[in-house]
Amino acid sequence: MNFPLITWADTVGPVSINGGADYPAQTRYGFGISNTSTKNAAGDTVVDYLRDAINAEVGAGTIVTATYVYTDGPGPSNSPLQGQWINTTSSSISVYFGSVAMANKFGFSSSTTVIPAGPPGGAGISTTNINPGMFWGPAGLAGDVRRMLTQRAASSSSDMSGLSTDVVNWGAVADLEMMSTIFCAANYTRWFANIQIYADAANRQIGDPNNTLEGLIEAAAEGKTFRLYREPALAAGTIPGTYQICRMPGVSNKGSAEDFVAAADEPRLWSTAGLIFRGQT
Repeated sequence: MNFPLITWADTVGPVSINGGADYPAQTRYGFGISNTSTKNAAGDTVVDYLRDAINAEVGAGTIVTATYVYTDGPGPSNSPLQGQWINTTSSSISVYFGSVAMANKFGFSSSTTVIPAGPPGGAGISTTNINPGMFWGPAGLAGDVRRMLTQRAASSSSDMSGLSTDVVNWGAVADLEMMSTIFCAANYTRWFANIQIYADAANRQIGDPNNTLEGLIEAAAEGKTFRLYREPALAAGTIPGTYQICRMPGVSNKGSAEDFVAAADEPRLWSTAGLIFRGQT
């Protein structure tokens, strides 16, 4: 995974911890960090939701950290986005998602998972085996996002001859065009992701339904609001302030992921072709 990256929110849960009562469903984003050095999951993310659910059932401080694992430099990166949790208790923790589809949103391919016991029994670290849901990143060379401001205005004549005008500004909108470089076919559609050679090229597991442009287009068609991350953060160790709130208006006249990409080295590699998002300035 690398930037630029787009994420959106969806309902996750309920989940059951160690067979206890369901932790209620909530709306969470697929990506977000509270610190760019540690990459701790932000409080409104799916990774942090599981931390909250476990702490509520087993006890506060059970999961000492919930983080996102990824490569965020400017160089080439095909690594997936992963969630990671560290269990500080001496007992393993069983998580029941209720369905495979729900587990996929968290980054697991099975409807149940076990977070191993912490010291002295072992490291107590659990890492997702597929990408968490609700995000898309080209996962190739770092891309670019071009921001174009458009000023909306109305004018009217200020005298009888119309030689001069008064201009009334209606505010500005920002169109963000995502200019990605080459990315692997497996990060394009689920069809490619299900074929071994393409999944290997993108360093992802066969059958992983997440981190596809196809998923992004489906979310846009549902009217989802996105957070578009242009770069890791303003400075290392600070709370990220670089995402922009936006929507993708083009889905009304483009019905599939194929309408937004161009083959660069068909069928292995693709690039975006006109991913336009509209957001606030």
